[in-house]
Amino acid sequence: MAAKKGGIRFGSYYPVDSFVHRLDPRAKILAMLAFMVGIFMVNKFSVFAVVYLAGFVMLKTARIPLSKALRSVRGLVILLLFTSLINMFFTPGEQVLWEAGLLRLTVEGLERSGLMLLRLVALVSFSGLLTFTTTPIELSDALESLLSPLRRFGVPVHEFAMMMTIALRFIPVLLEEADKIVKAQRSRGGDFRSGSLRRRLNSIIAVVVPLLYNALKRADDLAIAMEARAYVGGEGRVSLRELRWRAMDTLALVVMLIFAVCLCVSHF
Repeated sequence: MAAKKGGIRFGSYYPVDSFVHRLDPRAKILAMLAFMVGIFMVNKFSVFAVVYLAGFVMLKTARIPLSKALRSVRGLVILLLFTSLINMFFTPGEQVLWEAGLLRLTVEGLERSGLMLLRLVALVSFSGLLTFTTTPIELSDALESLLSPLRRFGVPVHEFAMMMTIALRFIPVLLEEADKIVKAQRSRGGDFRSGSLRRRLNSIIAVVVPLLYNALKRADDLAIAMEARAYVGGEGRVSLRELRWRAMDTLALVVMLIFAVCLCVSHF
């Protein structure tokens, strides 16, 4: 799904011409996996500064506007921040800074919660670069190609790749649907920010129920459409566009692997 003018939906494709867009989708998937592994190994605030700098460079190279990319994950970042604040007061530690009943704020809690927040925000923010620069069809073909050796063990590779692609394709659709439902509820007097806890829960339910109904209806329509077109999985099927691995794909992957190795080394 192409991004709308003026904004980018999380999980959507942002159609511009850039070096990252032209890379083989298999190289981008492998590079992103290496980047994620490296992020999980980081345990120092100073190293996270390097991680975020590298992430911003990748966004710039892909010609993805930083403000729009961050706006697309704003809701998830707020949720992660809220979770980190809760975790901060329940992480055990020896150096107590503040204590009140069951709540205890420690130096260790601040450090661990801060590192976890930086790690998760980096994962959410920069992993979106893969979907921003790769169409769902390219992702499906790349996943099927990478997982093709598993066919020898009876794994339905094509079906798995198709499910992953459909899931990614539906993320921006459901986000847009949720936005429409929220606006419709507000036009009817719905209030999500004030009132008692029960009233807020009722307002949230008024969004979740129609969103779930629409999601199931879209899934049912998709299943009927695929059946009407005699879709029968991956046996004997070929791709319209053949993937081609080039020298710049190898270069990009090697650079990301070296960066990931450096992040892993920093852990020790």
